[in-house]
Amino acid sequence: MSALQKELFKKTAPSELDPINNESIIEEEGEENDSVPELTGGASAASLSLKLPTRIKKDRYAPVSWDTYFEEYQDIAIPNTSNTFRVYRIDAQPPNQSHPVFVLHHGAGHSGLSFAMTAHAIKVQTEGQCSIIALDSRGHGDTHTSNDEDYSLETMSNDLVNVIQQLYKEEKPDLILVGHSMGGSVVVDVASKKCLSNVVGVCVLDVVEGSAMDALASMTTILSTRPQQFKSVEQAIQWSQKSGTVHNLKSARVSVPTLVRPIDNDSSTLVWRTDLIKTKPYWTEWFENLSSKFLSCPAAKLLILAGTDRLDKPLMIGQMQGKFQLHIIPEAGHFLQEDEPERTAQCLVEFWKRNKRLVLPPKVPLPNKK
Repeated sequence: MSALQKELFKKTAPSELDPINNESIIEEEGEENDSVPELTGGASAASLSLKLPTRIKKDRYAPVSWDTYFEEYQDIAIPNTSNTFRVYRIDAQPPNQSHPVFVLHHGAGHSGLSFAMTAHAIKVQTEGQCSIIALDSRGHGDTHTSNDEDYSLETMSNDLVNVIQQLYKEEKPDLILVGHSMGGSVVVDVASKKCLSNVVGVCVLDVVEGSAMDALASMTTILSTRPQQFKSVEQAIQWSQKSGTVHNLKSARVSVPTLVRPIDNDSSTLVWRTDLIKTKPYWTEWFENLSSKFLSCPAAKLLILAGTDRLDKPLMIGQMQGKFQLHIIPEAGHFLQEDEPERTAQCLVEFWKRNKRLVLPPKVPLPNKK
């Protein structure tokens, strides 16, 4: 199954939904395995019906605050616009020195908090030597713009550049751009066009042009099979895990709450924050020429995948020629930064260490020979 299919609720999607129950009923004891089998053979989303959970153990699926993993957030206003972007941050120590920055861009329908556990793991593994920022893209999370439905690649790339320039007006730290799925297309576009002069690394998480383009024909059907409403945030978190969208419940508890919002003034019913069907006009441009643009980026390159089957021909050739570094995390699903945050962070930190700029000591004049 392709990367884009896994982005847009990759595993078995519900086709027949139970009526949503408002009551909170404790699950039966002994329920440990909440995963849903992956579609195999000729199975389809319709043939493997996953019912919307109605038995919810509140404590188990309770939301977790963003500040469990990030240190602060900022709402970055872009000059001469009404656009404000939510950015979650972890700052390097000591703060008065220049440090490299990991810039994390999420995929379609998600938010910066999909990187919460990975960001915290980067902080631990680098011992605070790197800063980390994760933004909510236009039309996602707590970002608000004059046109939240403009998901064009050019617009989202400009948004990323504008946010970085507002955050780092006086300094130009080394940047490691990291993008998951749709976010991978954004960071590759920014790097390949040299929109920022201080990009030292580009990391793409589980998206490949070939498989993504192949998946587009089935995306509308896949989107139509997921539930449109939830009675509580806990129910949304439970569904995300039980559907196999996010395997790691700890991550789902912090990332999923930003993906839903109250419908109008009725706070008892929640709908998706981002209507993914409205992104359909932009699907092709997100992924078209992605492989060639990635290979042409004038920076070190890393591709992290959940399986080798995702490599298309240009990337296979490029990988054999040593044009980029490749890591496979087979235990993860498409949302590998949520499913395997420690492993994902380890790959990113090793990539940074391998490609960080060498700072030479000041030259010391040799003593004159007599």
